[in-house]
Amino acid sequence: MTSRQAIELHEAMLLQQSHLFTQAELESLLEEQDKDKLIDFMQELINNQLVKLAQAENVLYYQALSHEEAVKIKNMTPDEAMVYSYIEAAGREGIWTKTIRAKSNLHQHVVTRCLKSLEGQNYIKAVKSVKHPTRKIYMLYALQPSIELTGGPWFTEGELDSDFINTMLTLVWSFIADSTYPQAFQAPFAQMCYPPDYKDFPILEDVHSWIISNKVSTVDLGLADVRALCDVLVYDDKIELTPDGRYKATWSSIKAKHGVTSRGLEGVLDVPEMPPLSDTPSL
Repeated sequence: MTSRQAIELHEAMLLQQSHLFTQAELESLLEEQDKDKLIDFMQELINNQLVKLAQAENVLYYQALSHEEAVKIKNMTPDEAMVYSYIEAAGREGIWTKTIRAKSNLHQHVVTRCLKSLEGQNYIKAVKSVKHPTRKIYMLYALQPSIELTGGPWFTEGELDSDFINTMLTLVWSFIADSTYPQAFQAPFAQMCYPPDYKDFPILEDVHSWIISNKVSTVDLGLADVRALCDVLVYDDKIELTPDGRYKATWSSIKAKHGVTSRGLEGVLDVPEMPPLSDTPSL
């Protein structure tokens, strides 16, 4: 049975559930000067699986667990609890089954049995690693794998999603092209298509906001992801990056979109180019 003081201490710790408490912080929480009593309270909580211990650089830390988490651990066998603790400690990076076996010193069939039981109860899940596709990696069921594991938004189930990437490249180019030459996509194409003022060219944040507001991506893309798309388009000579950090579509990419070669519709599609980028007026 847990004492009232131990319960109060646990409730105070739960307000910062993910925090690792030192003994000094626990004394401050409970305003308890008697260190022996504090140790007794902590032992009560540890015995009831309401607090777990962690050690880093020879310092002992305490972390509160919810009652649901405590019940979950209490219902595990000692071997399952040990395997679970290693998986939990691995966080979003996950842990390889071979590493679990080495750390736990359990026989392979025991580790396999524990993993199967924990997975069957939705306590853990197996995830694929882009870097190590042949390895069986486990992590807590509620966590999302890190980018190191999944490879980021460009991978689906560990495989490079070329269709998604090509679709996003096309959409991003279309947005930048429409901002650069607004009349280029209005019929007839043979009209003069002068670009707007430089201030109308989108910056990286504009492209990112457009993707979010128009919900053109089925997965969340960060600024770094959008920059990667733009870098590919720059490399492919479909867009250019101005010295002040704005993107503009190349005229050659506009003509290619309409299936026009450099020799086609001579004198009509040879639109005067913008001034050299080095002459870009400052904003």
